[in-house]
Amino acid sequence: MYPAGPAWRQCQMLRALWPLLAVLLAPWRLWAEEYIPECTWQVFLVKFNNVGKDDVSDRFFDPEPRRKLDSVFNRLGDSPTDHIEKYLGFPYYLKINYSCGPESSEAQVRKGYLTGLKPVVLVTFQSPVNFHRWRVEQLQIEMEGAPVRSKKPCDAELCAMSWYMPMPMKNGSVVMQVDVSSNGLGPFIQSKRFYVNINGFLWRQQGNTLQFSVGNEIFNPKPRYFVNIPSRPLWHTVNQAPVLILGGIPDEKSILLTDTSFKDSVLLELNLDVCWEGSSYCPQARLTTTICDAIATETMLFIRQNQMVYSFTGTYITLHESNRGSETWVRELNKECIKKLCPVYSHSNGSEYIMALAAGKREGYVHFGTIRDGRVSFELLPRQRSVCQEIQVINCSIIWAVFIADDFDLLLLVEFEDPTRKYFQVVSYDPVRNDLHVLYTTPEFIPDAQGLEFLVIMGTESYTNVPMVPKGMFYNQHSNLLYIWGNFLLQSYNNENFIYLADFPKEHSIKYLVNSFRGDMAMVTETEEIWYLQEGSYRMYKLFPSMGWETHVSLQAMQQSPAYAPNETMVTLFYEDNKLYQLVYLMNGQQGHLVKRHVPVAQLLRYQQVASHHYLERKGGYLTLSFRNFCPFTAMHLWDLPKPQMYSRQERYRAPPPRILDSSGFHDENSLAVYQGLIHYVLYLHSQYHKPYVDREQEFIGRMWKDKRQYKDYYFYLASNFQTPGNIYIDMASYEKVYDLKAQSDLPERIYLDKGASYVFTVVLRVEKHSLELSPELVFTGEELRSKVYLGVMLADPDCIEAEVKQKVVISRNTVLFRVTLRDKSACFDQGLSGHHLMETSIVLKVAGSAGHCFQNTHQGLRMQGNLMITVLLGCPPGKRLAFDVNHTVHYNRLQNKHYFDCDKVDPEMPCFLYRDVFYPFFLIQDLVTGDSGSFQGSYVLKVVGGGPTLDTLREYSEEEVYHFNSPLDRTESLIWTTKNTTAPTDSAFTIMSNQSVGIRWLCLENSPCYDIIPHTFTSPEFFFKVLVSNRDVDRSTYCDYQLIFLLHIHGLPLSPKRALLIVTVSCCVFIGLVILYIIFCFLLPYLVNVWNRFRNRFRRSTSEPSSSYSDPSRIFSRASKTKSTASSRVALHGSSKVAEARPHAPEGNLKKEK
Repeated sequence: MYPAGPAWRQCQMLRALWPLLAVLLAPWRLWAEEYIPECTWQVFLVKFNNVGKDDVSDRFFDPEPRRKLDSVFNRLGDSPTDHIEKYLGFPYYLKINYSCGPESSEAQVRKGYLTGLKPVVLVTFQSPVNFHRWRVEQLQIEMEGAPVRSKKPCDAELCAMSWYMPMPMKNGSVVMQVDVSSNGLGPFIQSKRFYVNINGFLWRQQGNTLQFSVGNEIFNPKPRYFVNIPSRPLWHTVNQAPVLILGGIPDEKSILLTDTSFKDSVLLELNLDVCWEGSSYCPQARLTTTICDAIATETMLFIRQNQMVYSFTGTYITLHESNRGSETWVRELNKECIKKLCPVYSHSNGSEYIMALAAGKREGYVHFGTIRDGRVSFELLPRQRSVCQEIQVINCSIIWAVFIADDFDLLLLVEFEDPTRKYFQVVSYDPVRNDLHVLYTTPEFIPDAQGLEFLVIMGTESYTNVPMVPKGMFYNQHSNLLYIWGNFLLQSYNNENFIYLADFPKEHSIKYLVNSFRGDMAMVTETEEIWYLQEGSYRMYKLFPSMGWETHVSLQAMQQSPAYAPNETMVTLFYEDNKLYQLVYLMNGQQGHLVKRHVPVAQLLRYQQVASHHYLERKGGYLTLSFRNFCPFTAMHLWDLPKPQMYSRQERYRAPPPRILDSSGFHDENSLAVYQGLIHYVLYLHSQYHKPYVDREQEFIGRMWKDKRQYKDYYFYLASNFQTPGNIYIDMASYEKVYDLKAQSDLPERIYLDKGASYVFTVVLRVEKHSLELSPELVFTGEELRSKVYLGVMLADPDCIEAEVKQKVVISRNTVLFRVTLRDKSACFDQGLSGHHLMETSIVLKVAGSAGHCFQNTHQGLRMQGNLMITVLLGCPPGKRLAFDVNHTVHYNRLQNKHYFDCDKVDPEMPCFLYRDVFYPFFLIQDLVTGDSGSFQGSYVLKVVGGGPTLDTLREYSEEEVYHFNSPLDRTESLIWTTKNTTAPTDSAFTIMSNQSVGIRWLCLENSPCYDIIPHTFTSPEFFFKVLVSNRDVDRSTYCDYQLIFLLHIHGLPLSPKRALLIVTVSCCVFIGLVILYIIFCFLLPYLVNVWNRFRNRFRRSTSEPSSSYSDPSRIFSRASKTKSTASSRVALHGSSKVAEARPHAPEGNLKKEK
C-alpha cells in the first residue's frame, strides 16, 4: 500500500483534541467570528452555440475559426462602433457559477444576482517561449460577467441563470490564467484561479466531435492502474506547458493528460508502434509497455518506453501560424539506447530543452535536445569523447543531468566503479568551449552531524558507516542553489562547496523532488513520505506521515470532506502558484476517482508546533493550558510598496460588457456577440500598436473609438430614452488601458530592474511577549526590540545586485521597521532588446528563527511568515520602446529653421522635411505598461539602411553600402548626411549622436543613392530614407538595446551640377532659338504676306484658264462669246473705276446724271 493519508481510526479523533484545543485558544481564533459559508467559484468553457445550456462544457481546441460578427454590428445603428471595421468573435465563452455548501447552485446564483453580485474575471496571457517570433509582454484583460438566463424550460420569471463572458485568445499564447473574484456585493466568495489552456492534441472527426490525437481515451479506468502504485514526478516546462502528462502506469502504454492542471484529466492509451529494435546492445533487464518517463513542453510531448524515446507535436496555429501538428508518435534518436530522460524546467534564448541519457554503446554521453517552434534537434555531448574517456576511467555511468540555462552549462552526476569502491562526482561540461572538469566528489559515507541541523562538508568531519547513494540533482535557476539527493540531501550555493542537511534520516531515500521556485520545496521518498524544506534554511519537516497530518485528516473527516477517503493512493506531488498539491486516487467501495487537493503545509506545521509545545501551568489554585511560541514576532506587514506595474510589467485592459436597457438586465446571444467583438477589437488594437511615429497624446481609447468620442453625450441621450438599437448601450469611457494599479499587501512574483534601478519597500515586524497567550501587551525598550528580531538578506548573485537594510524602532508600538532597498549594480548584463535574454536571479529576506514557526491567518487560510522571496530579472524590461517624436521634431525644426515646408501632398502619418534645412531629430522612450513617455536623453547611432525615390522602389542596403553612406571615415564620396558640427571621435566608424546634437545636414554626394534624383512630376525631387536608430554600445545609461527603423521623407533634393548645367544650357539654347525665330518672323512677315497673296492670285488664275483644246465647236463658240463678254465687262468696269478715281470729289448728283 502507498497511502496518501492514514486510515480513519477512532483513536486519531482523540489524538486531535489537543491541537484542536490549541487552535481554539489562539488570539485570532476563528470560532468567535460569525460563521461564513465557504463558497467557491465554478468556471466552464463553452462554445458560442452552447450558451444558456446546462451541464455542457467544451475543450479548448486551437484551430476553431473566429466568427464574423458584421451582421450583428450592422444592426446597432447609432453606436460608437465603426461600421467600416470588420469585427470578429472568439469561438468560446466562459460560463461562471458558484456554490456554497449543501444549498443548490441555481438558488445561490439567483440570490447572488439579485443582491448585485458580479464576477470579475482577469485573464492573464502567458508570454511565449520563442521571443524571436513573438513580442515579450505580460498582458492582462479584465472583464465582467454578463448575466444570461438558462434555456431550460421554466414557468417562473427567473429559474436558472449564469454569467458569461468571452474567452479571449491571443497570438503567441497558449497558457491562460483566469482569476475570478467578486465585485464586493452579495455573498463573500474567495478569489480563485483557473487554468484555461489550449489543447493542441485534439483533432476533429467527421461527426464534428473531438478526439485525442495522441491516443484513445479510456473512459472507465481500472483501479489497478493507480491503487498501490508508486507515485512519480510531474515533469514539464514551468508556466509554459499547456498540457501536462504523467506516465508510470504498470504494463500499460497509457498516460494521464490534462489541460486544466489536473482539475480534470483523461487516461489515454497511446498509439505507439512498439518495436524492440536495438535492444540487443541495450542493458535492458526487462521489456515492458510502461511509459517510464514523460515530459511536457510548450508544444511537444516526450515519453520514454524501455530504451526508446518518442515525441508528439501539438497543433498550435496560435504559436506557429501553420499546422505543424503530428499525426502519430515520432521515434526520436533512432538506433540509440536511452536509459533516462531528464527535464529542464526553465526555458532560455527562445528555446526549451530536454536531455536523454545514453546507455549501451553510447554510455557516458548525453543527447541534448533543443526545442523551438514544435521541432526538436538533438546533439551528442561531449562532442569528441565520452565523460569516461575525458576523466580517464574505464567504467562510469551518467545517472542524472542538469542544465544551467544562464551559463549554458551542463552538470552531470556520474557514477564511477573501480575494483575496490564505488563513488560519485559532479562533472561540469561547457558545450560552447567543449570543456569538461570535475566540480565535486561526494563523500563515500553519510556524515555524522552529531545533533546539528546542518554540517558544512570540509573533509575533516566524521562519517557513519551508511554509504551515500546519490540518485539525482536539482538546480534552482532563481536562487542558484544546487541539490544532490538520494538517501541524503546536499545543498550548495556555488556548485563546489556543499552543506549536509542532517534532519533527513539516512534510512530513507528520496525518490523525487519538487520545487515552487518561490522559496519552497518538497521531497517524496521511496516509501511515499513527504518532507518539506524552506530554501535558505536548514531545517527539514516531515509532513506525511506526521502528527500534524493525522490532525488535519481527522478534522477533514469531521467536515465530511470529499477530498479524503480511508483508501487512497498518491499519484504525484507538485507545486502550483506557490502551493503544494497532491493528485490522489480515492477508492469509495469498488469505485475510484482522481482528486487534486491542496496540501496545507502551514497548517500541518502549525498543528505539529502546537501539539509538541504545550504545557500545564499552575495559576492560582488551578492548572491552565499554555503554549510556547517560537516565532520572534507577532505580525509581519509590508509598507510603502511601489506601484506594481513599473516593476511587474503587467499591461492591463479593462473592458466591461455593454449595458442592456431591458428591465430584466439579461443578455442574449446578440449582446454577447457584441461583447465578443469588442474584446477581440481591444486585443487587435493592442497587437497593431507598433508605429515608429508616435504622438504623445495618442491614447488607447482614442484609437478604439476614433472620432466617435465627441458624440458620447448623444449616445447617452439615446440610451436614456431607450432608443438605442437592440437595447444595447456601449459606454466608451469604461473601455480603458489601466496605468495606475495600486500595490497589494504582498510582494510581486517577479520584478524587472533596468541598469541601476532600485526597488524600495518597508518590512514591519510587531513584537509582543507571548504571541499565543491572552496576556497584557508589554512595552519593550529600543535595545530589547533590536535584539529580538533580525532581518537577513540572501542574494543569489551578490556581484549583480545589492541590498541595503535600514532599521528603525518604534517603541510606542513595539514595532521594528526595516527599510529595504534592492539595487542593480550595473555589472552583470550588457544590452538586449526589450524582454530578451534577461538574467534571472533572486533575493530572499528572512527573519531569523521564523522558518516553520511563524504563521498568519488570512481569508485564504493559514500561511507562513518570515520568509520573502523576490525573483529579479535584470535587463531591458518588457514594454519599453524607442519611437520617433514627430510633433516635437517638426516644432523644433520650425523654430530653428524659421520655417517649415511640408510636401504638396500632406501625409499626417509621415511629414516631409526640406533638404536644404538642418534636420533636428528627436526621439522618446515610450513605456507601454505605465503610459509614461519622455525624451530619449542617451547617445545613439543613426544610419540610413535603405531608401528609394518612391515607396515602391525602396531597397535594403548592404553592410558595405551602409558603411559608405553613413560613416564619416568614408572616402568614396558616398555620404548621405553629416552632422552640422561633428562631435564623434575620429576613430568612430559612425557618428555618435545625442539629444544635444546640433542637427543633420543632408549631403547626397556623388556616389550616394540620393544623388541626382530626376523628378517625375512638376514637384521637386524627393527621396524616402529608411533610417535605423540604435543605442547599442554607445549608451551606457540603460540595459535596453533600443532599435528603431522608420521612413524619413525628404523633398527639395538638388540636381547634380552636370545635370543642372545641362538643363541650363539646353534651356538657354531653346530660349535664344525662340527669340531668334521671333525676330526673323517679325522681319519677314510683310514679304511673306506679299508672297502669299501672289501665290494665291496665281493659283486662282491658273484654276480659271481652259482645261482642254478639243471641245465641241458650239461649246467653244458659246464659251468664247462668254469670255468676250466677261472681258468687255471687266474692261468697262476697269474704265469706270479709273474714272471714279480720277474724280473722287465729284458731287453726288453729277454721278447720278452720269448713270
